[in-house]
Amino acid sequence: WNKAHASTNNNDSTIPSSLYTDENPATTIKGTGFKNERIAKRTIELTSQPGVRYKQYWTIRAMRERAAHHPNKSVGIRDAITVFDEWLENHKEPSDQDKQLYKEEWEDFRRLCQSDANKHCYGKDPTKEELRRARDDLANGQKLLIQLLSSQRQSQSSSRSTPFPLPSFVALFGGPGMHGYGSHEIDSDQGISRVTFDGDGIQELIGAAKTSKLMLGNVAKVEVTYNRSDELVMATIIRSKQSNTIENLWGRAAGKSPGSKKRQRIDCKPKDEEDTHPEWTCKTCTFVHVGRSKRDFLACELCGSTRLADT
Repeated sequence: WNKAHASTNNNDSTIPSSLYTDENPATTIKGTGFKNERIAKRTIELTSQPGVRYKQYWTIRAMRERAAHHPNKSVGIRDAITVFDEWLENHKEPSDQDKQLYKEEWEDFRRLCQSDANKHCYGKDPTKEELRRARDDLANGQKLLIQLLSSQRQSQSSSRSTPFPLPSFVALFGGPGMHGYGSHEIDSDQGISRVTFDGDGIQELIGAAKTSKLMLGNVAKVEVTYNRSDELVMATIIRSKQSNTIENLWGRAAGKSPGSKKRQRIDCKPKDEEDTHPEWTCKTCTFVHVGRSKRDFLACELCGSTRLADT
């Protein structure tokens, strides 16, 4: 590792070279990092899975060095360094059996590197154009995923095949294996990739703000099927049984399923009797809900926040 990352920067020889590059996107495991202790432990777990163990030491060492050379180390980053240092200190030379397994994994790695999925790879000293292309691939992948999920959410029907360039797909979902967002499996015989993730995985892929805007926080699972030869993708959204949207919360409060057309009986009472009914206050915006018609709301009428049990 030290030899491969020997610094070529005369201004600061303490920073290893090629520390922030991702030369082969088709073999990348998404979700590694050094943000805090949890992410550091997840990095160790992800790199312990079969198929990527051959580069576990390299990945953990790289993340440790990235954290150590970060210009603004937070408490979380310092905790991550501690996790990595403990692992590196206890790291042992692999056995002969492990070396054989790593050799087989390395051969699979080389095959992926030589595939069409890795056609936007670059070397140890990438050009500005190559780095820009890598950023564009990822941004385009995120954009296409948002369009795909938005279309599927609105249609509520079978997904149609949508064009999705292979470099953008790989830049977003990485290589085969378990990732921070979910899983990516490849059926080599059929030329199919199957990606699975949940609502938290969507946030990992496109960010919390965009996930919230798409109203996909209650998603139980998303299944993405990608045809590599045609570069076409399909998605299926499986929502959780208990959705927390305002419409569904009110629907459950009224004793009906979301989207039900069943009419509800309305009791017309004098206004003075209606006003004497117990009220409840939203803990988020302090809006006061008064009257029989609002007593069973499970979400705030004004801001949409979930009603807490003690209100």
